[in-house]
Amino acid sequence: MVSEEPTSRQTFGEYGWRVDIEENCLDDKSKGFHLESSLLRNPDAVSRLCVVLAVTTLSLVAPGTQVVGANKRRGVDPHWWRGNSYLRIGWQWVKTALTRGWALFATLRLSGAPDPEPARASASQSAPPPPVTFTQTFCYSPL
Repeated sequence: MVSEEPTSRQTFGEYGWRVDIEENCLDDKSKGFHLESSLLRNPDAVSRLCVVLAVTTLSLVAPGTQVVGANKRRGVDPHWWRGNSYLRIGWQWVKTALTRGWALFATLRLSGAPDPEPARASASQSAPPPPVTFTQTFCYSPL
């Protein structure tokens, strides 16, 4: 992130919100609802679709956070760390629960507590970059 503004703890908090917003956009687009595929052009129709997606998002994010909070994520996401959004985890939980006869959560709730398991990129993306080494190459060329 490049900015002329002075950096503070608040800056990093705001950057965290940006990452959350980008995750939500992925859920609306390529990794979830494929909003662009609707090809809707009428503003009223797009608005109604967005209301449906908002309700669906809430209905899937809530169980996704509950699954992670109950340490049941590995039942629907085999990765070592959470890389999927809460919507994707909730979606997978509901599909798996319906398929396997698991009980769904009786109530949906969202906690205001800090994220118990923040999402991480893949190991290759989250690994620190290799150290930069400088080497000099001397070329000898006869005159």
